[in-house]
Amino acid sequence: MSLKRLAAFLPATAVAAVLSGQAPQLVDIGTHKLDVLRSGTGTPTIVFEAGLGDDGLDDWKKVWPAVAQMSGVVVYSRSGNGRSQLGPGDHSARTCATELHTLLSHLDLKPPYILVGRSYGGILVRLYASLYPNEVAGMVLVDASHEQQVRRWGAIDSTYPAAFRTYFDSVLKTLKPRGDAAEIRETMRIQASGEVEGMVPLPDMPLAVLTSMRVDPKARWVNGTARAHAAWREMHDEWFRRSTNAIHVVTTKSGHAIQDQEPDLVVQAVRFVLDRVRAP
Repeated sequence: MSLKRLAAFLPATAVAAVLSGQAPQLVDIGTHKLDVLRSGTGTPTIVFEAGLGDDGLDDWKKVWPAVAQMSGVVVYSRSGNGRSQLGPGDHSARTCATELHTLLSHLDLKPPYILVGRSYGGILVRLYASLYPNEVAGMVLVDASHEQQVRRWGAIDSTYPAAFRTYFDSVLKTLKPRGDAAEIRETMRIQASGEVEGMVPLPDMPLAVLTSMRVDPKARWVNGTARAHAAWREMHDEWFRRSTNAIHVVTTKSGHAIQDQEPDLVVQAVRFVLDRVRAP
């Protein structure tokens, strides 16, 4: 079958995987199966963590093929997202981190890894480093969520926390009890408490932080305004300042989906961390 005909039957993610010589597979982690794509060769393995309720293979489709030219890559979808089975877990952030740990063990991939997390996935990779500090060699945070972002934006506009809850309550009414719904409830719980159970400050490791500073002049809520973006940058600077071997890249060209709008920025950030992890 020609590649043109193949593309008619497969989603873009699967076509990209075939072109790279790899194909997604459902990997049994003991309790259920997760949709996983492996590509590239070499160490350390670079592991991609998707945004809130997202299909991981789709989330990173513009990034992982280039990164796989540098080292081994794992892209996956969390329980209940994409083709991954829902699983019996509570879908808390801690459960997501432990399931990723189990997956990497089942894939027989030796740590330490470089973790790449965007949005809600940024919370998860930081938690992974807290729970398994010896297994993380470096990290890339792509417009990553902060557990206190709702509180800090609420300090700028006191109506925001209630608007945040109201919005996601309305979203939950439209969703079936899948992984994305469970993750929304978890992120609401995290933002209400302002903390993540088991989370400790990042260690000093090779680190790249990417931050969108694109302001929305028609923003409905405060988080799209210039003042909120200044607070957003400061939250990300807190991670940047914890490392003596880091870069903080700020962009106004992309919104929250930097991996889609400026994928090369993410690729370059991964290369920065990879080079420093591999350095003597």
